[in-house]
Amino acid sequence: MIFSSLIQYFRFQALICLALVFCVTQIGFSQTINTKSPADYSITTSYEQLHIIEADAAEASEFDKLRNIIRIHVSKSKKENNPIELARAFYHLIFIEESQLALAYADSIILITENSDHKSYPTLGYTLKANLFYDQGKFQPALDNFLKAYNLALEKENKEDQGEISLAIAAIRNINGQHYAAADLYKRSLNLLKQNENFPDAYYEDYSTLLYNLSLTYLRLSQIDTAKFYVRKGLKLAQSLKKTDDFRDFVLVDAQINYYQKDYKKSKDSLLKYINKLEGTERAIKLYYLGKIEKFLKNDKLAMAYFKEIDSIVSLSGDPFGEVKDVYQQLIIYSVLEDNEKEQIEYIEKLIHNDSILSSAQENVNNQVVIAYDIPDLKRQKLKAEKQLEAKTFYIIGIAVFAGIAILIGIYFFLRSRNIRKRLNILMEGGEVQIYETKQVTEHPSSVPIEIRKEILSKLNAFENSDRYLNKDLDLSNLANDLGTNTTYLSTIINHYKKVNFPNYLKDLRIRAAINRLSKDPDLLKYNHQGLAEIFGFKTGESFSKAFYKKTGVSPSMFLNELKSRETSRHL
Repeated sequence: MIFSSLIQYFRFQALICLALVFCVTQIGFSQTINTKSPADYSITTSYEQLHIIEADAAEASEFDKLRNIIRIHVSKSKKENNPIELARAFYHLIFIEESQLALAYADSIILITENSDHKSYPTLGYTLKANLFYDQGKFQPALDNFLKAYNLALEKENKEDQGEISLAIAAIRNINGQHYAAADLYKRSLNLLKQNENFPDAYYEDYSTLLYNLSLTYLRLSQIDTAKFYVRKGLKLAQSLKKTDDFRDFVLVDAQINYYQKDYKKSKDSLLKYINKLEGTERAIKLYYLGKIEKFLKNDKLAMAYFKEIDSIVSLSGDPFGEVKDVYQQLIIYSVLEDNEKEQIEYIEKLIHNDSILSSAQENVNNQVVIAYDIPDLKRQKLKAEKQLEAKTFYIIGIAVFAGIAILIGIYFFLRSRNIRKRLNILMEGGEVQIYETKQVTEHPSSVPIEIRKEILSKLNAFENSDRYLNKDLDLSNLANDLGTNTTYLSTIINHYKKVNFPNYLKDLRIRAAINRLSKDPDLLKYNHQGLAEIFGFKTGESFSKAFYKKTGVSPSMFLNELKSRETSRHL
């Protein structure tokens, strides 16, 4: 039930021009269509029977037989001028042809059913095409085609297609860190599902999957209470229908929630109960929470055993997850404390390698241990450890590593303190803060027409000079509606011209407003962080504090204390 499985249905790799597919169907099929067909199917076989035979052959992985049936299917549909049946034959071909033909067959489905009144066509063609791009990691064209498919599903009032496509779009947005947008799409899908007469009895799988994805998405958004709400619904549903595997999945999400609520015992008990039933990345993610719990409980050796198992899983699968950076940072520190330079070098190399794989756009690496170097620092530390390992004894190397770390930590905290004071002085003296650099943009996104681009930029400028961004319920979809555009264009414009994604764009605007108003309005200084969060559009005081520090390099507490101190001095 993991979220990537939502759109893992189609597996393709590449594309070829549309003309080629018609060449293949005219030449490739004509060479075999006159050969003797098996007795159980021929050009006179009904479409319904062909569908059954195709499905049976596909399920049995009898691909040679499936090719023969599809050739008959194509010939019959062409002879009878039936574009829907021709599209259905192409649909089956996508699963067995070479990867370079797959996209061409998807385009063929779109072309031959473009003007069809059928409720599923050409929607299916765009959905297949989107899945092709998704499987290649090309998320922007995948999203474009999913949006076309979704609009067609709306036009044809096909609620089933709407629900399935919404889940796929949500998955793409989740991958790219657009968790608010993903949550919105999951909720829309849930509302569509609830409109069915036999809900929820006849729609258990869809309903359970939505509850699971909503709980994980809100967990990523640090909205723990909402995540807990959906987990409880999922647990109750799975338990009532005795779906043991689904019940286990919800229990494991609940264990993650308990971890963030600092109920470590309950989290640990749930994780240990089911951990041995998990494999691969799913197991590694749960091991991470067990390791963090043992680290909190001061059981360092057990924590490191969990982290080393994660290292083994990730090294074997080549599939790192966000928290793996924290895992390797913990292992690096532990190898330093254990005077094991070889492991230190190995873990540094793995951290650098996996960091390069993970997308910089994805949020959250949960680092609770202060480590004073980023990737360039890690490279320098690796070289230093290698040279010391070659030139000195184990004892001398240990002393050098400890001394080096102590010096780096001392320098780090000295520079950090000085930089924080410098940033604080700039904030106190400036008042207004510059959110974006005023550099001339010479290249423009080709996917957005010039007139639409200019209109969106003009409206964004007005939006930035208003206070609408202080609405804490504002998301990309709401703003796109307000500006009279779609989320794809708006997201592209913000990413290209503002150089940040939409959530960070909103956070920057809100922090700018907070700094300017706090500097000018002494009455605001009496509010705590939660109160300020409410004023400036944040859900919680914690999210306000994190955003403030990330943008300014200064904690809001330090900024507020300095403002209060100066305000007091002014009245003396």
